[in-house]
Amino acid sequence: MSPTICPQCGGTNTSPATLPLLYCRDCQIEFGGDHRELVATTRQIVLNTYQQGAASQNLTFTKTPAGATIEGPFLCYYPDLPEIYIDHQQWQQLLTDFYKLYVRDWKAEYLADVAPEHADSAFGWDLKIIFADLEPLLCKGQGLYPPYWTALMALFTSFGLPNIGKALGQNFLQLQAQTS
Repeated sequence: MSPTICPQCGGTNTSPATLPLLYCRDCQIEFGGDHRELVATTRQIVLNTYQQGAASQNLTFTKTPAGATIEGPFLCYYPDLPEIYIDHQQWQQLLTDFYKLYVRDWKAEYLADVAPEHADSAFGWDLKIIFADLEPLLCKGQGLYPPYWTALMALFTSFGLPNIGKALGQNFLQLQAQTS
């Protein structure tokens, strides 16, 4: 069995010896644990990706009595994407898979060393999770992504959503190629 990747440093020098928590020997943090309470109390997830000075793309997942809605707007590239409705079971599965990516343990900021002359073209993101009875969880990045970013995009695209983790414009070009 391969080691679990640390959600903060990306290292694989992790130990399951402290289950249900895991321990990263590289950055000396504990992560993981039981996420059932988070699944039960999550009310909204908002993910934005953007290029400074340009348009942004976003996904908003909102709990409803029947399950959840997933909506944009995808300002420039997907103006006609309708709201997507998922049932209670799909919402629970989405949240279970979401928290298996250790998002609760992501750093508050992931910042790349970007030269000042390239700063306004850096690709950024922010993630906000709103709970019923806890403080919101906020994470963001500029030019750098958490170790589980690719898996997060794969989770969202498994629900038929566009991959908003790619540079602005690439999603639109791929969508047009698929519909042509």
